[in-house]
Formats: sequence, structure tokens, C-alpha cells
Amino acid sequence: MPWFYFDVLHDGDDVTRDHKGTELPDMGAARTYALVLWQRIIQERAAGGRDPTHWTIAILDVHGTVLDLLPHPARDEALG
Repeated sequence: MPWFYFDVLHDGDDVTRDHKGTELPDMGAARTYALVLWQRIIQERAAGGRDPTHWTIAILDVHGTVLDLLPHPARDEALG
């Protein structure tokens, strides 16, 4: 199974890098995993964390190539 990395691109040049990665079967599973990450980020915001409205989660492969970008769900309604 391939490894995927999920970097969080904050406002400006601030990035939270995923140095550990996650082994998943395919890109579909990686997108689903990114949505789970969004749910966690949104819950943290509800508990008083930073505003993630303009953030994006980048899905990367082991070489650091960006495979997909998932904006905040309110921007694309990914979480319904």
C-alpha cells in the first residue's frame, strides 16, 4: 500500500508538515482520511483553536509531490 502525507497549508506561508505519513490503499482512501482530518481541525476550532477557514490540506506522495488539495469544507461543501 502507498504512503500518503497530509500537510496543512495555513494562511500565508505557514505549513504544518506531516512527517510521519499514513499508509492507505489508494487516493480515494487518502481523500476520505483528509476529510477526517478536517473534522478534527473544525472541532479544535470550536474549542477555541485558530480559524481554519482559509486553510487547505495537501495530500502528498512519498516524493513530496502534491496529489490533491482539499480546501476547508465550507469552501467546497465536502462535508455536506
